[in-house]
Amino acid sequence: MLDQPLAWFSHRYLTGAGPFFSTCTNLCEEAYAVLVWPIKGLPLLFIGSLAAFLLIRIGLRRQWGSVFLLLLLTHTASQISANLLKMATHRLRPEVLFEKGYDGLGFWQAGPNNDSFPSAHVTLIFSLFWPFAVVFPRYRSWLLVIPGIIGIGRLILDQHYVSDVWFSSWVVIAWAELFRGVGLACNLVYHKILPKKLAN
Repeated sequence: MLDQPLAWFSHRYLTGAGPFFSTCTNLCEEAYAVLVWPIKGLPLLFIGSLAAFLLIRIGLRRQWGSVFLLLLLTHTASQISANLLKMATHRLRPEVLFEKGYDGLGFWQAGPNNDSFPSAHVTLIFSLFWPFAVVFPRYRSWLLVIPGIIGIGRLILDQHYVSDVWFSSWVVIAWAELFRGVGLACNLVYHKILPKKLAN
């Protein structure tokens, strides 16, 4: 595993970039705090995404409006999965490695600082951008700039290992593809198969 060697390399040689990535992380946290501002007990993100889906996809019948439902489902499922995995794996954070070291990969260890896998920050931010990257592949590179900065920042700031960040991204991608596949299947049934059945 390259986790520990890369963590040591970052810790020794890349800490000078820490203030930049810390600032970026703080800005994203503040922006997300606005997105989850409660309105009648529900987060603004939930209400806004659902309203946008109903208006654009259902009301205006614009195909791309499905991105807001994909966003809502992917973000929610990814966050729940990440939290459950943290509770199940109890992986030590890199700071424990730097302070006193440990044997193995650091999974299923007693606390504190045993919630490294996967990265909640990466899951959170990536799940907000990846649905748009799926629906608008033309702009995918630009859409992944902020998630990329956050992911690299978690390494530079000694908060996570590479595998924590990498796995977080794939959790989001897996959920997005699952919901996208279900959406395509439902669309096929509604527009192709069901009309033929009714015609017969």
